[in-house]
Amino acid sequence: MKPIIRIKKWQLLRVKKKDEVLDLTEEAFVTVGKKAFRGTCQESIVFPSGVSAIKGEAFFGCKRLKHVVLSRENYIGLSYAVFRNCERLHGVENADRISVIGASAFENCSMLQTIELGQELRRIGEYAFRRCRSLKHIVLPSCTAAIGKGAFRDCTELENVEVGERLNAFSAEMFRGCLSLKDVKLPVSMTALPKGVFRDCTSLRDMAVPAGVRSVGKNAFRGCTRLESLTLDRGVEWIGAHAFADTPRLREVYIPHTLKRLGFGAFGLGKREEDEKITLYVNSEYMEKRMNRLVALCGSSGCVKVVVVGKTIEERKRERRRSSLDSAPAHLFDVAEEKNEE
Repeated sequence: MKPIIRIKKWQLLRVKKKDEVLDLTEEAFVTVGKKAFRGTCQESIVFPSGVSAIKGEAFFGCKRLKHVVLSRENYIGLSYAVFRNCERLHGVENADRISVIGASAFENCSMLQTIELGQELRRIGEYAFRRCRSLKHIVLPSCTAAIGKGAFRDCTELENVEVGERLNAFSAEMFRGCLSLKDVKLPVSMTALPKGVFRDCTSLRDMAVPAGVRSVGKNAFRGCTRLESLTLDRGVEWIGAHAFADTPRLREVYIPHTLKRLGFGAFGLGKREEDEKITLYVNSEYMEKRMNRLVALCGSSGCVKVVVVGKTIEERKRERRRSSLDSAPAHLFDVAEEKNEE
């Protein structure tokens, strides 16, 4: 078959070549058209400088594609499903020059082991890396303003996620089904944990939720079967329905005084044995009364027990009396002693 490379108005429209390695550095185009490489048999492709956009499904289903080299000379945007179902894709060189990753861009790239996300990445679309089962580590830059639903869902080998210091939000079901995920350190800039964000992350053992987080969404930690302890810093105001359901090893949750509302079955439904109940640690008797009322209303009273770790009201009263005596002028004590002598 005669090699075909169709380019029109600076757009690569269609490629038909049998070469295993396709070097396009001598070609002149700035955009890769929709489905331009679909069904081709290349294993490696090198793009020329100046390419700024790759349109939808450009490499959809390229079963033999293993390696792609992008230009370093400018930033590039990936549209929807660009590399979807490229099952042998191992990596994308110069991926740090990507500014936008569209929905399902790398979905089902089951051999993708690593990808470097750069400091100019503005958006990650829905299910962008869904079922990338060989991906083990990811760094989310602070500049990313929007992350779509389920962006890393079912990445079963993902173990570690580094989050930029100024990233302020995850997306719903973002890490759902990441069975190997163990370590996620949330930055202080984080404002919410949306619904299902860590659902079924069965290797997650503990987490500290920073003070900036105002809400823990529905099903946020549901099915985290190895989760043992969780610290909610001051600032959390409500916990959604079933947020901590199906967490049989969870024993300790530190509750801030700012918590005002619990969703239905927030800590599960039914009844646990006494030694298997989740201990909710609060810092005052006032919070103890509030939490007992909230867990009763949400239906989780059979799964938890509330324990005060702060000082009781009587201890606070004694401390106030002691401090008032310590701060009183010395001559008042002298007067009191003279009256006693008379």
